[in-house]
Amino acid sequence: MAKRFAMRGWCTVLALVMLILTACSESGNGREDPAAASQAEPVAAEPTASPEEETEEVFDPGVPVNDYDGYAFTFYIRKCGANFWTVKDIWVEELNGEALNDAIYNRNDYINTTYNLAIAQEFMGDNGACATYVNKMVTAGENMDAVICNGNDTTAIAGKGQVMDLMEVPYLNLEQKWWDQNSIHDLSLCGKIFFAAGELTEADNNAVNVIAFVKDNITDYHLDDPYELVREGTFTMDKFIEMSNAVLTDKNGDGKYNEDDVIGYLYFSDSGQTMFNALGNMCAELDDNGDPKITFLTDHSVESWTKLISFIQQDCTLSMSTELDVYKGMGDYDVKVRMIEGKNTLFSWVHMRDIENLREVESDFGVLPNPKFDEAQAAYCNENDPYGTGFFSVPVTCENPERTGIVIEAFSARSMQTVLPAYYDITLEGKYMRDNDSLEMLEIIFDSVIYDIGRYYNWGSMYGTISSMWNSKQDTFASSFEKSAKVVTKSMEKTLKAYGVGG
Repeated sequence: MAKRFAMRGWCTVLALVMLILTACSESGNGREDPAAASQAEPVAAEPTASPEEETEEVFDPGVPVNDYDGYAFTFYIRKCGANFWTVKDIWVEELNGEALNDAIYNRNDYINTTYNLAIAQEFMGDNGACATYVNKMVTAGENMDAVICNGNDTTAIAGKGQVMDLMEVPYLNLEQKWWDQNSIHDLSLCGKIFFAAGELTEADNNAVNVIAFVKDNITDYHLDDPYELVREGTFTMDKFIEMSNAVLTDKNGDGKYNEDDVIGYLYFSDSGQTMFNALGNMCAELDDNGDPKITFLTDHSVESWTKLISFIQQDCTLSMSTELDVYKGMGDYDVKVRMIEGKNTLFSWVHMRDIENLREVESDFGVLPNPKFDEAQAAYCNENDPYGTGFFSVPVTCENPERTGIVIEAFSARSMQTVLPAYYDITLEGKYMRDNDSLEMLEIIFDSVIYDIGRYYNWGSMYGTISSMWNSKQDTFASSFEKSAKVVTKSMEKTLKAYGVGG
């Protein structure tokens, strides 16, 4: 599997974190020198670092340094009502002393100065509203420089032929390390790439579904160190189940198990798909020719589902979607905080985006990749959630694709150099997450992100079928998907026809 981004071990990221923090603390106003920028060579290159700041990483976008005469280069991005999934790292108003905010401001200032333009953003709305917004703009022939939508909206606008094949955007180099090669590999269609994830935004990182664990429960119940299990490749589903049962405790002695007790695994309706993928299954994937094929119904997927349903039928698991008593009516984000804070769970299904909320809890916690099926499984697999993620695309009404290609490459390179380290620092901020083990786990997690193309396009409501079986704890995987096989295939063929790809 292609790696999330090229790194030379966690120590490289740590060095970058220290570099950006040092740069923020030593910079008077954080702005690049316009005079220096005006003397730039024809190809954008990073300033020569002083000996003590030199690293092995190179962030040269390899694009021309054009003067865009103050043009307002606008990103059209998602904003949700609760602000949880809002794309927040494209533009900020001013420096405020916070590492991530200031890294975003300084990146934009560098791009603005180097290319004589103004990075701007336009909010389109939440899930569903973004696709409607783009459709209206494209139908009216309005210029749009760049769009960042979640997976649901992006596949919708791509399916209407409203975005360009990124392979045809001048100067856009999708082989660069700031592009997520897993997203490009998993979500291309017949050699065409209509959207991609990368370091121009951390929205894709935020939407990766992983496992949070309470460290005190590991110690108190004398369990194996999960970090070591991950390193050794032995953090398997069987081990996950064993550890979940080991902590099951009826704290109040009322003869039942709920959020007042200690349970092994706290999960949500979406986690069925997460665990299905984690055990090495995909609803659909690309064959050697780059054509999608339906892969949900295999001997391994049936065996995996039986194991998963057997697990969530046990007392050591608790569904946030269907089984809460005290916390009923609360959002799943708040429930995770309460349960981890109170040490009422060992493991919890979380988005990486949840970590920001969890940083304030008193209980010591860590983050892990999702468990493998068994030790023979080659790699950990961590699902990127279509609802929460962010993909870059270029609408067909973009008036200057060359300008977009140049700016996006430069923007992405600078983001990887300065914003990514600040993102890591924010993610690991707090007295419990700032440790080498957590940093190592993040590298493993982001290197093993998978994008299930069948989940993204939800052909024949594959995701809906999995979610329904998961919430009702039904072990009817084979029969459920055998009934929908024809509908799934027709739905996929319809997508290919709409894209103008395939046979």
